[in-house]
Amino acid sequence: MKTISQQLPDYFEYYEEGTQYYVRQVQYPQDIALLHQWMHEPHVIPQWQLNKSELDLQVYFDKMLADDHQRLLIVGVDGQDVGYTEIYEGKRDRLGRYYDGDDNDLGWHLLFGDKSVFGKGFLRPTIRLLSFYIFEHSQAKKIVGEPDHTVKPYAAVVEDLCYDAQGLIPMPEKTAMLYYCFRKTFYNKFGEYYQQSQQQLADQPATILSVT
Repeated sequence: MKTISQQLPDYFEYYEEGTQYYVRQVQYPQDIALLHQWMHEPHVIPQWQLNKSELDLQVYFDKMLADDHQRLLIVGVDGQDVGYTEIYEGKRDRLGRYYDGDDNDLGWHLLFGDKSVFGKGFLRPTIRLLSFYIFEHSQAKKIVGEPDHTVKPYAAVVEDLCYDAQGLIPMPEKTAMLYYCFRKTFYNKFGEYYQQSQQQLADQPATILSVT
């Protein structure tokens, strides 16, 4: 039987104000070179600490992809791969040792590896993308998060997106702030965004395949 995370789709597309956002399943080993490049970016290293050799990263992601409590995905904007996310089952994740979780809780970790997208206003729509991806394809009543509490820009962004701080939790490498995003609250505020996205997807011209 498939786990909660395994039931999530390999690809999901979302439109906001005419811009396409998507997640797609990490392709192994094809995506390793791209992930290696991103993990060595100075802005990524402090939080992710995966600035390893390409071979070591290949071994790391080989193990990660075999872990059935999470999905590893590439994030894209307008057809360009720009980041990486991990969607994980909160109760089965190590986070499950630090909070009283529901079996259907899902969470995400996100990095933008491509610096060309910085300052373009893509972060909030990308978080909405991840939230809709989870809520539309699971029975999760809430999404959980546990960023380092010192990352203040994250706090300012997620609170605007219905992610409410629950309190500090001590973890080995950081003191994290636990966040909950409840399905009902999120859809009350952003449900129309998804309807508009679905309408834009429906209005996309059909791709005609020519056979020669």
